[in-house]
Amino acid sequence: MLFHANNQTQYMLEIKPTMISRGSLSLLLWGAILWGQKPFEGSITYTIKLEGAMAAQLADMVKGQLPEKIVHYYRGNKSRVEAGQSVVIVNGEEGFVYVLNTSLQTYRKAAIKNPEGSEKAPKITKTNEKTKILKYPVEKYLVEISSEQGPVKMEVWAAPSLKVSESLRGTNTLTQGVRLDGVPLRISTEALGADLRVVYLATEISNTPPSETLFQLPEGYLEEKEESKE
Repeated sequence: MLFHANNQTQYMLEIKPTMISRGSLSLLLWGAILWGQKPFEGSITYTIKLEGAMAAQLADMVKGQLPEKIVHYYRGNKSRVEAGQSVVIVNGEEGFVYVLNTSLQTYRKAAIKNPEGSEKAPKITKTNEKTKILKYPVEKYLVEISSEQGPVKMEVWAAPSLKVSESLRGTNTLTQGVRLDGVPLRISTEALGADLRVVYLATEISNTPPSETLFQLPEGYLEEKEESKE
């Protein structure tokens, strides 16, 4: 999970009306609208399915390993992901990710990292393809991420009208931290060396802000300490 934080800077501009063309004024107004867009607060529920020639063959094998659904919650600079017994809380204000072990009531804490500018930065190609998912316009991206086993390829449909706060961009676990313009509503990830794709599809979107308690560590949970290497 990846993160790039930008300090909010306030600029004061002195503009003379006589020097602005109608086209320039339209661009300025449109930019102001986009800049002032309120981040999405609510939840998105995804279902999971397999596609490809090997989907039917492996369906029973992985059935017990995949959760029936994945739910992403967003509120301000915080997010929470629930996938079966797995829970991940991202606190963009603090710059940390918390991975909860619900069965042991423990958690692991890690700093959010940013891959941009590194040799393994993902390759992102925005296409001209557009459609709608749950009435939201989405745009198609082709993504390739380097790994030790080989390149991981994804096809992502993101909704530009659903934007999260800047501190949460690049923390989506379904896209492995890729920074896109909008929240992804459909993600198709190719398996390495097989005709198989794992598809996450948004099936429900709620615009009701979730409770603040969802983004807090549960009472009684203990932090797992890494064993020192000698």
